[in-house]
Amino acid sequence: MRVEDVVAELARVAAREVGRGSEALAAPTAGGLLTAARSLAGRPAPDAAVLTGFFISRADPPAAETDGPIGAVQLAAALRAVGGQARLVTDAPCAPVVEAAITAGAPGVPLDVAPLRGYDEWAATMLPRYARLSHVIACERVGPGVDGRPRTMRGEDIGAHSAPLDRLFTAGPAFRIGIGDGGNELGMGLLPAELVARVVDRGERIRCVVGCETLLVGGTSNWAAAALVGALAVLRPEVPALRDLLRPEWSAGVLAAIVAGAGAVDGVRRRATPSVDGLDWPAYAEPLARIAELVAAAA
Repeated sequence: MRVEDVVAELARVAAREVGRGSEALAAPTAGGLLTAARSLAGRPAPDAAVLTGFFISRADPPAAETDGPIGAVQLAAALRAVGGQARLVTDAPCAPVVEAAITAGAPGVPLDVAPLRGYDEWAATMLPRYARLSHVIACERVGPGVDGRPRTMRGEDIGAHSAPLDRLFTAGPAFRIGIGDGGNELGMGLLPAELVARVVDRGERIRCVVGCETLLVGGTSNWAAAALVGALAVLRPEVPALRDLLRPEWSAGVLAAIVAGAGAVDGVRRRATPSVDGLDWPAYAEPLARIAELVAAAA
């Protein structure tokens, strides 16, 4: 099977429908996964920031959700495996979950934590560093809607709990990759507004208006991030560590760690449970296993 065909199948698997219109949202992004993977694989030493963390303010107790940090750390580990550099970026409310994900999945990856108060001063000190990056990737990171407010899938305004990381995402010349699953994440502004409004419940209100160079849509954002690692592994078959990251057991370990150690919540169920977007492990792991199988067969 040609590389292009394998990567297209990875994108299809990642976009598996879970009831939020991911397959329809993914249709206009055809070819985006290959573009993103080639942009990373084509550099001898990519240098990226990976933004993540989606705070569920009405969870019991409030915390960052399980979708996003797993995929973000997986991407950071993958970039280190190919000789590049990566750092994670989140804000203070989401920091405990992201820190736990790093410890479990990619120890030593730097983490930049944006404050909710004093953000402008913090960002001013970070911009020179970000101006030198080759890539900025947003993995399930909420972004502003048409009214400038970041919102959950339920339409809840979480601006009081979310730093405006979209300003870092759009700053500088870095190649921007967006990863999302519901229309309200950074990068989703690349999609037609009418498509999001038609496919996603409350889509006209929650749609993020911030675009990107290439967009990956998954049934969960973690799946789309895994597909990007898989595509990178197909392009760089001489790096077996990439295939190791795709083992479902790797994701299971990070998921367990962020729930037990940092209280990460399922964004749909809004409670701390080892599941992602309402999917218990068997259903959640199926696409992960298929992505790993496709990459192994290609190698």
